[in-house]
Amino acid sequence: MMRRLLVFQIILVVLLTLILAILEGYLAAKAGLFGGMIALMNTGLILLHDKRAQRSNDDANRVIRYVYLCAVERMLLTIILFAVGLVALKLMPLPLLLGFIAAQLAAFLNGLSR
Repeated sequence: MMRRLLVFQIILVVLLTLILAILEGYLAAKAGLFGGMIALMNTGLILLHDKRAQRSNDDANRVIRYVYLCAVERMLLTIILFAVGLVALKLMPLPLLLGFIAAQLAAFLNGLSR
């Protein structure tokens, strides 16, 4: 199920990147791709913590710790990568945000299809 989400996110990010490349150029496409990659890395963290939680042999306390840890790591990763994209790499803000939103939209739509 999560792998399906990852594939759906990749498809939406690639489509957005192509649209941005055609309409706005290379710099916008690069920013959109980076924004999408931020959301994809978040999904990767969820997959990692999901595997850890499954190996915890139904220890409820450990599962809850993995959930909280995952939430904190995702928030920190998102903040740090947005800062890197905007400050260090000087990417265009709107396409960066659009890439992130496109991948998050995939997660939302995937949740609706269940």
